[in-house]
Amino acid sequence: MKKTPVSFLLSIVIQLTYLSVFGLTADEKSYPDTFYNRTYSPDIHTVLLRSATWELSSPLIESGSEQLLELHFDDLTGANRNFGYTLVHCDAYWQRSDLAPQEYLSGFGQGIIHESSSSFNTTYHYIHYRLSFPEADCMPLLSGNYAIVVYENEDPSNIILTRRFYVTEKIIQGSARLMQPLSGEFAESGQQLDLTLNYPGSVIQDPLQDLIIVIKQNNRDDNSLTIRKPSFSRPGILEFKDMPEMVFNGGNEFRNLDLKSMKYQTENVARIEFQKPYYHVYLKTDEDRSRKPYFTKPDLNGAYFIDLEKSDDKHTEADYVYVQFRFKAPVHYADADIFVTGGFSDWTLQEANKMIYDPFRDDLVATLLLKQGFYDYCYAVLDPKTGVADETPFEGSYYETSNDYAFFIYFHDRPKRVDRLIGYLPLKRG
Repeated sequence: MKKTPVSFLLSIVIQLTYLSVFGLTADEKSYPDTFYNRTYSPDIHTVLLRSATWELSSPLIESGSEQLLELHFDDLTGANRNFGYTLVHCDAYWQRSDLAPQEYLSGFGQGIIHESSSSFNTTYHYIHYRLSFPEADCMPLLSGNYAIVVYENEDPSNIILTRRFYVTEKIIQGSARLMQPLSGEFAESGQQLDLTLNYPGSVIQDPLQDLIIVIKQNNRDDNSLTIRKPSFSRPGILEFKDMPEMVFNGGNEFRNLDLKSMKYQTENVARIEFQKPYYHVYLKTDEDRSRKPYFTKPDLNGAYFIDLEKSDDKHTEADYVYVQFRFKAPVHYADADIFVTGGFSDWTLQEANKMIYDPFRDDLVATLLLKQGFYDYCYAVLDPKTGVADETPFEGSYYETSNDYAFFIYFHDRPKRVDRLIGYLPLKRG
């Protein structure tokens, strides 16, 4: 049947759009080689990427399922802006894979964030954006690591934020356990992980070469462990047992901050002041806990959530407040770079959460702009050798500490040139 001029032009537009999405954006030089949880605009705050059904979950969905993730973020300019997004497939190390977008995405490979709402009855005006995905026009076709890239004004080079998430298969089964190290320097402070994997030989023919296991503690990326070789193997079974490279610092239970109300002082809050036009929350001075005995207490294992009392929509009714943290660091860390950190900062060490010496109080201080909710946090020093946060000098480390662990099992599928995520195994201590 001969095409009408209108349908012909429409088909040309669709093809050009397809080429624009799958050709140009795939080779965007502005995209990072390695994707992290990063916010590139100073006006964007409180970026949350979690399961649509549980806000404290890891951003993970099963391949071929109808599960959804939700992305939330606030724009503190208060202006209405146009945001689009795309998904980028990564290898097990979060570097861009060699695949073209049409090999791992269905549809046009891009989407628009349509849902936005203005803050209501807050001192700090902002626009809240939310997105439920995957959507039909931007659907992952393969398992593995993905990054969602949010950009402005239909320009994929104008990146606003990037966040990591996972698409899993259920090909490999396994069991894991946590034990106290039997001896060595981590006997009282570490947590030993053991793992047994059962794999189908018909799919994985060379597990010693093609399997990659990544272990994460409390959904952190900065201290994750990557394991390639098992301690023992036989057909269909791999064992990772009593391996020194699978020991984590136990850490300590996190310090907590409850900001759900500006009407009364919660634990750890010294005072709340309204200094027109914003609220300011001053915390009590935190002390070094590294030499104190372990004390069990409930926490979120470093996470946070947005909330306030008596609200219809916490995402648009929660206010932003200035929170002043104070910490009395040991004298021998006087010249060190010290930070207040946690899930709220994506475990990154930046100027925004760096502690500054206050000569009048002889302690360290940092003021952060936070949205109302409940926060876990800790104090960490910059490890000059690794460049990551080390909280153990100030928080201590104990075998008894409750932590969440997760094992991500990747299979390097050589014919398809992709690292597939063929197994996910969570484990909780405590």
